[in-house]
Amino acid sequence: MKKLLVDDDFYNKLRNFAVFIPIIEIDGKDHILLEVRSAHISQPGEVSFPGGRVEKGESFKEAALRETMEELCLDYSDIEYMGYSSMSLNSSYRYVKSFYGRIKKNFEDIKYNEEVESVFAVDIDYLKDNPPIRYRSPYKVDYPKDFPFDKIPNGQEYRAWRGYSDLYFYDTEPVIWGLTARLLKNFIESWVIDEK
Repeated sequence: MKKLLVDDDFYNKLRNFAVFIPIIEIDGKDHILLEVRSAHISQPGEVSFPGGRVEKGESFKEAALRETMEELCLDYSDIEYMGYSSMSLNSSYRYVKSFYGRIKKNFEDIKYNEEVESVFAVDIDYLKDNPPIRYRSPYKVDYPKDFPFDKIPNGQEYRAWRGYSDLYFYDTEPVIWGLTARLLKNFIESWVIDEK
């Protein structure tokens, strides 16, 4: 009998990405460094962490550090890796792992490449005291006109499973939202737990 590898169908669809959550000290306080994406790449004007696609033969951690060095024009010695934060898998098979650590440079000395329009930093204490606003958006099944309702129980009255997507927004300028806000929220919540 042929060996079935059903999971391969799922794993072959995954698109692997890694991001790095940079902590930088400003005036004696810890801040999170974020990027505004330039017009030269996808999602221009959006706020994000440094990161990108995991290349062949590369671990998620290696990708996160490489992308951070490229985007923020850093050397390996400028980064103090501290650990893994969280992961996210969305409906379009984007699998994203986030890592975190310290940038051992002054904020005003941070340079960036053409993928980045600008950088800014948000005080971690502000993020702890001002959690993001959550908006819950239901997934909608949009059946085609020729869908064979006559072949399923209850036909057009079939009760499909209802899923939701939680979208988070931090009230910052510029606004931090979407995947970046989700990963930041996970990080801040674990940061608070680690401090206790």
